[in-house]
Amino acid sequence: MQNRTINRRVFLKGSAMALGVSTLAACTVVPAGTDGGAPMPTAGVLWGLQYDHHIGAYERLSDLYLDQSGVELTVAPQPWPIETKLIAALSAGTQPEAACIMGKVLVPLHIQNALMPLRESVYNHNGLDVDEDFNGDSVEAYQWGDDIFGVPTEMNGVGNMVNVPVDEVEAMGMADAFPPTNGESYFASYNSMWELAQSLQVEEDGTVVRWGLSSKGWDAQSYLGIARSLLAAEGTDWWDNDNKNFNIDTDAGVQAMELFVATPVAMGIETELDQNHVDAALAGKVAIARGNGTPMIEGHKHGYAYEITGAPMVTPPDLPLFVGEGGWGFVAPKQSKQPEVSIDFLRLVASLEGQTEYARIYGGAAHTAWRELVGVYDHFEDSSDTSPAVKAAKLLQMLATTTGYYGQGFGSPSSVDGAVAQVCSEVRQQNLTAAEGAAALQERLDAVYAQFQSDMSTYTPA
Repeated sequence: MQNRTINRRVFLKGSAMALGVSTLAACTVVPAGTDGGAPMPTAGVLWGLQYDHHIGAYERLSDLYLDQSGVELTVAPQPWPIETKLIAALSAGTQPEAACIMGKVLVPLHIQNALMPLRESVYNHNGLDVDEDFNGDSVEAYQWGDDIFGVPTEMNGVGNMVNVPVDEVEAMGMADAFPPTNGESYFASYNSMWELAQSLQVEEDGTVVRWGLSSKGWDAQSYLGIARSLLAAEGTDWWDNDNKNFNIDTDAGVQAMELFVATPVAMGIETELDQNHVDAALAGKVAIARGNGTPMIEGHKHGYAYEITGAPMVTPPDLPLFVGEGGWGFVAPKQSKQPEVSIDFLRLVASLEGQTEYARIYGGAAHTAWRELVGVYDHFEDSSDTSPAVKAAKLLQMLATTTGYYGQGFGSPSSVDGAVAQVCSEVRQQNLTAAEGAAALQERLDAVYAQFQSDMSTYTPA
């Protein structure tokens, strides 16, 4: 296998941007497949996120594809957000053969019919069964209408977990009272999580120097999951696609806002910070970090012994339900200048070999989309039972059973993410009560749907 050196780039941090729909240049559909026996091209371009962990995964896949096909895909990392750059590239005719991109940000591209449908050319060609071969909410993030427009390599990995500093819990003699050290997979209730946060908060001379809890960051997945758990008893969800209605300005929506934001703020164990809970935890500013499992994976590098457990039960003893965002995966522009390369590469991604190469990311992907890799850890840097990545993988696979994608038909998930984050920040700052926050969020989500309806007025199914 040929080895190539690609310059590493610096990851550009930033929140996901709410997207409007940009107009693409008129495109001609190029059928996927070889041109009557024409020779296979020898080169192409692969886009992906400008982030070291991701670049390494793209390089491995590019090397594997070169080894198997003789086609060299040049890895061309792009700063976030990739979707807007792909739209611009399609208009300029400079699009890559394939791109790694989150499925949840593809709505503007779907409206423009800008991506190759893959159900027949990739999934059926490879003999894949979506329900049997893929895990969690991974594929749904790439579904639009009756087809699938990407090959996922990740399922959801946020919103359903809590990072707990287990060494401190043990030192305080509380290991038997709280998860994960008590052997349970979830906090028994929000009161239980808040009790631990109070115990771990640090104050000096009446000033908080380390907050007990932070839930800022990936707010939508956390908040909407609580709402989903509460609304399940009513037979509905945060978004009712049948009736085209959001169920946020409701008793359940208000209660979810209280559990997620308002109550811990009123208790004095959480505040609005200028960074998300991952960065705050790794900087020693908070004890418990709810939403993203990175503190467990990266914490040992910073002197912290975090382990993750499931987010609290909302209606005990029922297991909590979660809203997932899917994950990263690979797509092909419909205007690909070399469609045979695009499809051939995606067929590789949709295989055990391709998925395994990607799943080496982060030292071992705890949130792999490929079901055959569930419970398999020999591709992890540390495959021992004590490995943080292995522990995270085992919990995430369990949480996947009660995690479902946002849903369909409401518009851009990225716009929903932005709306929820903005309102939750206002509630954390106590500028809004929980009831006012739920009402404000309902109004913003209604605007997201109205924009989606306006954008869809120009949509013609391919």
